Amino acid sequence: MLKDDTTMRIVYEHSGEANEVSMSSLVAALVDFLDHFCVKSLVGHSFYQIVQTGDGATKLSRLLEACGNSGNPEGFFSDLLSQLAAADGTRKIAVNGVELPHLMLMSIMEVVLPGNAFISIKKVDQLEKVANIRIPETDRADIQSVIDTYPVRLSMHTIRQMRVSGNVAYQYLPFVQELDDTGHTNTWIGQFHQGLLEQMYQNRVIFLLNMSCPVYCRFCFRKHKDSRNEANPTPADVDRAVAHVAASPSIKEIVITGGDPFMNRANMAHAIDGLMAIDHVQTLRLATRSIAYYPHLFLSDDAALLGYLKRKNLELQQRGKRMEVATHFIHPDEISPQSLMIISDLVNSGIAVYVQTPFLKDCNDEGPELVRLFSLLRGAGAELHYIYIPCSPIHGNNVYWAPISKGLAVGNYLRAHLSDRVIPRICTATPIGKMDWHTSGWAVEPVAENEKFMWIRTPYTPGYFKRFAPIANNLDNIRINDEGTIDIQYMAQIGDESLFLGTRPPLPGGGVTTQRQSTESILPMVRSGEKIAPSIVDTGSPSISRVHETRVEMHTDAVDGDFDTIRGDDRITDVVIVSATDAVDSLYRIRRIVRTLEEIPHVNAVRLRSLKFNYEPERFTPVVIDELGNLNRLTMVTPLRLEIETQFLAADEFRPAHKRLARQLNNKGISVYCNTPLLGRINDTSDAINQIAYGCRRAGIEFHHLYVAGLAIQKRWNSENPVALYDVIDIATRVRREGSGREVPRYIIRTKLGEVDFGLSSTILGQGGDLSVKLQPYDLSYFTAMQPGFTWPADVSEDVDGKPVIPVAGLLKTTDFALS
Repeated sequence: MLKDDTTMRIVYEHSGEANEVSMSSLVAALVDFLDHFCVKSLVGHSFYQIVQTGDGATKLSRLLEACGNSGNPEGFFSDLLSQLAAADGTRKIAVNGVELPHLMLMSIMEVVLPGNAFISIKKVDQLEKVANIRIPETDRADIQSVIDTYPVRLSMHTIRQMRVSGNVAYQYLPFVQELDDTGHTNTWIGQFHQGLLEQMYQNRVIFLLNMSCPVYCRFCFRKHKDSRNEANPTPADVDRAVAHVAASPSIKEIVITGGDPFMNRANMAHAIDGLMAIDHVQTLRLATRSIAYYPHLFLSDDAALLGYLKRKNLELQQRGKRMEVATHFIHPDEISPQSLMIISDLVNSGIAVYVQTPFLKDCNDEGPELVRLFSLLRGAGAELHYIYIPCSPIHGNNVYWAPISKGLAVGNYLRAHLSDRVIPRICTATPIGKMDWHTSGWAVEPVAENEKFMWIRTPYTPGYFKRFAPIANNLDNIRINDEGTIDIQYMAQIGDESLFLGTRPPLPGGGVTTQRQSTESILPMVRSGEKIAPSIVDTGSPSISRVHETRVEMHTDAVDGDFDTIRGDDRITDVVIVSATDAVDSLYRIRRIVRTLEEIPHVNAVRLRSLKFNYEPERFTPVVIDELGNLNRLTMVTPLRLEIETQFLAADEFRPAHKRLARQLNNKGISVYCNTPLLGRINDTSDAINQIAYGCRRAGIEFHHLYVAGLAIQKRWNSENPVALYDVIDIATRVRREGSGREVPRYIIRTKLGEVDFGLSSTILGQGGDLSVKLQPYDLSYFTAMQPGFTWPADVSEDVDGKPVIPVAGLLKTTDFALS
């Protein structure tokens, strides 16, 4: 295509700087991207329709033709580079009307603007040059004041992203509104300080091993200069913190963070080796955002850091412990091939990667961007852990704050349009600890004397803090409610006054004592298996059930025609395979199904339902584990990850064999998750579920769903043994207060029209045992989009806002309080 290796010159509009790039390097980068990464999930439907299939050179020819430059890459790049010269994140980049996908632009930017350093910004003119922006003369003094107050640091990776994405620039570029002093210096009190150690919860502590980051997020709760410039701890400081943990048997988990702890390898190695030797420490959680904004940290020196983490994880496993990596992603424009590769590499090596996402106004607060972001991360192997609403109320952050109502509305959107395995918990980090909305906490009422604050009911009690941080009980912004838990003042706007739920009244009569039953009484019914769920729309086959926009359940007896439902709808991302006996008994048929699904690019997860994981773990022989590993495909492009769904009804069901088996599967990149039904008189107490949550955590199993109602077993059992909604709140409160945040399940009601989150995306109507549930995420158009001509079933009514209302059995509502 090229007559010779010509060069092209790019002159940046705002800085006046120029550099030259060779045409051969530009074409090579573009062909490489089109060859390896040009799939619909990464580039979008419209662009994919242009380039279609084939090798990179073939796709490039089609792209050049669509862009009016058939056979003329010089013309295409001349137009593109002129736009990149002016790029400042505020405009879309298109050639001849063809909008170029973000990931492809990044592959070109890596040629045009190479390098992997990070840069500390000290002056306004330096900022303009690096970010290719022009600061208005009227704002220059204020921006300089912002830079002096809240340090600015950028990596070359983020600089490339910022120039072609305003949603990335919005997170890292300083802005005049940061001078607004509304908010706090710190958003939490830190219950215990001892050098680098901070403690907020009884069972886990934070190690601050490094005080700086390669990039500074403008919304960070540690954004103040005194945090950024604080001296780094020494190995001797690490020793003192390790000694404190060794003397505190209640501490089970350590969050190793900073700043970015990966920038201080000496402290990290010292901490990991010291904590590894403490028997009661179970989990090390390493926190970094560098996977998103500075992947070079992990990939440099032949991925030496990744190799180190894998070696240390094996050492931890030999001592019965685990390693996890926590990271942040905010917007899909932050996704890069490098970040997906790092995640998949870690997960395939048995290191769980979980994502926490601050909710930012005008960035990721509508829903579609989070659906795309979470779907891409999930395919690579990540777990989606939290959405924080609102963004931390720190000085200079108020442009990012969205009302609570907006975050809860987005939660409804995610429930309707994301796989259940991708929906994070919607959480707020109050000054005394986290709470999950409408289960372990809620907005009670406005603070009378300050309209900027509200009272939030938390799951914490004075007795909880008395054990390790009695100072928390002396705060002037707390009160003890009638339940005995703590309400705390929190700075946020509610957005919808109906979300102030008030105080939960005491349980009438002080509660009802019923005779408990053991799991043995229900085990035969349980072990008969949970069959394929009823379909919410007609699929035309009893072997395939559409249970959600994104999810189908498929029987192992499915025939070739059953795959047409999946092939014909690219919204379907997850397939749950159900056997008449158990997944482990049906691997031959499962292998056939998985091989067919591998040819359907929009399916990125296969889930095998197995009760025998619990009751007969010995059936998972080395040969079976190896075969399952061969079916798992965690990759950057067209992934098809494998997961095992199981069920535990009581804590005494956990055995050492489960921990060994989960570890063996995790080391092949296979997640194991537990869905537990609440069963009246069997496990419907806070003590029972708290122990199951802890048992899952110890075994390396994700506690995914706690079904409040709706499973077949619940319809049969709970009709005579109803579960009180009051107890659900007590369960959620106990698990959040006493467990790790990584133990908290999602509280789910299943109906014939799909699943909803108890309290969060549902409303319980009625009183006593005659109850219905309003499904907030769905309306008639949701179902007709899957089945034209769909009408409501006979027992479903439509509320005034168009949401379906459906009877729910096996529950008991004993108070007028909204949630119980």
